[in-house]
Amino acid sequence: MLNQVVIKLWITIIGLVAVVLTVLSLTLMSFLDGFYERQRTEDLKQLAQNMAHVILSYKDHEKTLNIAKELVDVYDTRMVITGSLGNYVQGKNAPRDASIPEVRAEEFLKHPVLKQAQINDRIAVTRDFFPVIEQGSTLPHYEEFVAVAVPLHSSTLKNELILYQTMKELRETTYKTTRLIFYAAAIGIVLSTFFAFFLSSRVTQPLRSMKKAADLYAQGDFSTQISIRTNDEIGDLAATINHMAKRLNDLIVALSREKEQLASVLSSMVDGVMTFDNTGRMIVTNPPADELMKAWKYEQNEGGREGLPPSMKSILEQVLKHQKEVVADVIIQGRIYAVVMAPLYDDQQVRGAVAVLRDMTQERRLDKLRKDFLANVSHELRTPLVMLQGYSEAIVDDVAQSEEEKKELAQIIYDESLRMSRLVNELLDLGRMEAGHIQLEIQSGNLLQLEDKIIRKFNGVAKEQGIHLQMDWQAEDGVFQFDADRMEQVLTNLIDNAIRHTGEGGTITLRTLFKDGTYTIEIEDTGSGIPAEDLPFVFERFYKADKARTRGRAGTGLGLSIVKNIVEGHQGTIGVRSKLGEGTTFSIQLPVQPEEGKRG
Repeated sequence: MLNQVVIKLWITIIGLVAVVLTVLSLTLMSFLDGFYERQRTEDLKQLAQNMAHVILSYKDHEKTLNIAKELVDVYDTRMVITGSLGNYVQGKNAPRDASIPEVRAEEFLKHPVLKQAQINDRIAVTRDFFPVIEQGSTLPHYEEFVAVAVPLHSSTLKNELILYQTMKELRETTYKTTRLIFYAAAIGIVLSTFFAFFLSSRVTQPLRSMKKAADLYAQGDFSTQISIRTNDEIGDLAATINHMAKRLNDLIVALSREKEQLASVLSSMVDGVMTFDNTGRMIVTNPPADELMKAWKYEQNEGGREGLPPSMKSILEQVLKHQKEVVADVIIQGRIYAVVMAPLYDDQQVRGAVAVLRDMTQERRLDKLRKDFLANVSHELRTPLVMLQGYSEAIVDDVAQSEEEKKELAQIIYDESLRMSRLVNELLDLGRMEAGHIQLEIQSGNLLQLEDKIIRKFNGVAKEQGIHLQMDWQAEDGVFQFDADRMEQVLTNLIDNAIRHTGEGGTITLRTLFKDGTYTIEIEDTGSGIPAEDLPFVFERFYKADKARTRGRAGTGLGLSIVKNIVEGHQGTIGVRSKLGEGTTFSIQLPVQPEEGKRG
């Protein structure tokens, strides 16, 4: 009810009338009050000064008081004289129907403002409430007066003349003015009500018809027509809405047919399809493309974000700028997509673009694995083979003359053969692990004893290189289910890596914590660290750090891959965090009791 236009207009007009009348009444009352007070004060001061002059001029005080009494009666004023003449109160001789009530002289003498007339020998004026006693009553009540006190000081007199008047005329004027304002307010409310409901039939009724028709249009019913009763702006609006409804109906029918055909084609496609306008906003997508965008938003942790991945946005900008097809690969949440994006034209103008995305992750990954494996194995085997061939030729060709030189060459050939054997064995172990052909011997073991054994094994090597190796055990009990040999291989590999990447004066800490039924083993070093761009690949086959950071003792690049497979065989996880130049921390989480039936 309150939301109707007529009610709002009616309330607005009434509010406006009320505000105007309120402001007018307050202003008028304030003006009347101030004007009356100033006028009465000036009149009383003038009258008091004249009377004081008369009283001081004549020596016959009784005759003078009678003259003063007659004078103040003319001005509807009461007089009080206090001091050496004695307290004279005009009210004592006043008629019973006097319009000014009586105030005792003591009340004036107690007033702090009126006292100043006697103390400072000057005129004092006040407007205040004083207690009065009505005729026939003994109980006083307070009434407002304007009072003027004039000192009567001479060589023979030391008195004080007080004249006072009531505010009765001001109250009567205020009452009449307020009544007139209320009459005006009532008339204004009646007129505004009539005006508001007159507008109801002229304005709001056509608006209700248009609203009802618009609601039906929103529901898809365009058959409703608005009746046109006037030729003014409201009638023109009704005609325009009727024409718009007809046009909308035709357009929606055509768009529905086109949308159904396009939706059928897109839904049946395996590849993702996206269309964009020239501002980069997505217009149409099919289910595979929706899944792709959900994956990207999840990766960015911005589920409500609108927009494209930066790589897709770059391709779209090229298409819109050069107005030609662009073919490129994009990576979204670790998956590789081949993107073919072409411009969309509208009357020779590019109005957007359409992109087709095909998931090429598996194909590209297989190609990369095959190439990387061949290249890495060839590279790792070539170095020891070259050294074996070279040093063997030196022995055959009698390049080494003494037995010591021959023995040294033979030792190098032996070391390189061991390196080749270790590489082949690690490749075989890694292959069997990834194929699930190696079963872990998981049984109850003491992790604290195993870590102490590892620390003692590497303690000598660490001291030789000036590295501080320490163990930080923060778990209560280290007995749980794991394969002791494989876990020793894991810790050996990680601590050996830490020693190779830590310089003299560095620290390596083997830390163990137990929380929420899981053991966390951390191998923390203060070495050279791993670049951020290399962190995602440290557990891949043949990953090697820069030789400048390994102090010339690089491994085969298979150790961390083997470590990851062993940890996952225990149904655990392994992660790494590192800052270049500050150090690296490998973190292993192992359950106390691996679940049965899972890979072991």
